[in-house]
Amino acid sequence: MMAIGVLFRNWRVCFTLLLALALPSALFADDDQIIQKNGTKIFGHIVGVSDGQVTITSKASNGSPVTLPYMISDIKSVIMAPPPEVLAAKGQQPAQVVASLAPLVKSYAGLPADWVLDAMGQLADAYTSLNQDDQASAIYAQINQLYPNSPYTNLAVSGQAKVLLAQKQLDQALTTIQPIIDVANKTVAPSAPDARAYASAFLVYGQILEAQQKLPEALEAYLTVKTMFYQNQALVDQSNDLVKNLKALHPDVSVN
Repeated sequence: MMAIGVLFRNWRVCFTLLLALALPSALFADDDQIIQKNGTKIFGHIVGVSDGQVTITSKASNGSPVTLPYMISDIKSVIMAPPPEVLAAKGQQPAQVVASLAPLVKSYAGLPADWVLDAMGQLADAYTSLNQDDQASAIYAQINQLYPNSPYTNLAVSGQAKVLLAQKQLDQALTTIQPIIDVANKTVAPSAPDARAYASAFLVYGQILEAQQKLPEALEAYLTVKTMFYQNQALVDQSNDLVKNLKALHPDVSVN
């Protein structure tokens, strides 16, 4: 009986130790993650971005919370689920989008995560819809500043062309977007960020052409998103809507 009791107690000790070792992974299983260029992974909750640093709250070895900043220049990538506001904003009116996303963009602009660029793009579009072109242009300038030498800068250029389109400055809008279109037409296998940037550019390009009554060319631009740069489903959905609207107004239009 004593032997059985000792074995039972030892089994309980071993189980407790194994559970303790497993707890950190379980605690952080659904948390944000920073992957540094040196391979180090930091788990926790990303609080925000400021002065070129990402602040994250994580757990120290003793289990107590600790908040530390990490330089963006040292970060290779970030894993962070989009806040629900980013998805919800897609069905909201422009004023609601501004109210929902402006605080998020203020807190997280500069974070190397796709959802941040999505939020910034939606926010800029909302400003454009509200005829607040200065605010929209400021968002695109911020993208250029915070994401230099990256495919995201092409998103900013597309956004600037979209502002010009809204202002009916069609020739200037076309001149702004054309260099991206030229590069995209020569790209066979773009990376995911490049594909997204090119898809965004072709959507704006098509709208410019449609405003110029170059309908077959506009249709071709929209279809290019579906056939060549289809990696981002939200942009493909936009392309489908633009094709549908164009066909509703001009049933006989086709690609030359």
